[in-house]
Amino acid sequence: MSKNGVWQLKKLAINYCEFSGSSKYIRNVLNSSISEFKQLNPQIELEQNIKRGSHPFLTATYESGVTKTVPLRGRTEDKVLKHIQNLRDISGSKPRKFGDRYITKTESIQGLWHPFINFENSGEKQ
Repeated sequence: MSKNGVWQLKKLAINYCEFSGSSKYIRNVLNSSISEFKQLNPQIELEQNIKRGSHPFLTATYESGVTKTVPLRGRTEDKVLKHIQNLRDISGSKPRKFGDRYITKTESIQGLWHPFINFENSGEKQ
């Protein structure tokens, strides 16, 4: 994601083991489709770290200094690529709530008004 034309993801570290079974899909991704990702995203510094005896994980560092870690233990190639794309597409900051949808000075105890309320039979007794 970019804010004001500046990409927020600066560095993506891929940590995996050379021999473990939980890292086999990440090794397949590194051999096949990671070069295409590098060409499409030259603004991201991509780093491959071999950590023997540990499960694979991604570490993303953003412009704001926030780091996010995503475990990849046993994830297929498709899931690994989706996690990489997701880390690229988010800003790294926490989601914010912008408040209520309706702005009123006094809240109604009867509910919100909408233009499709039927008032024809509301006051009559049957």
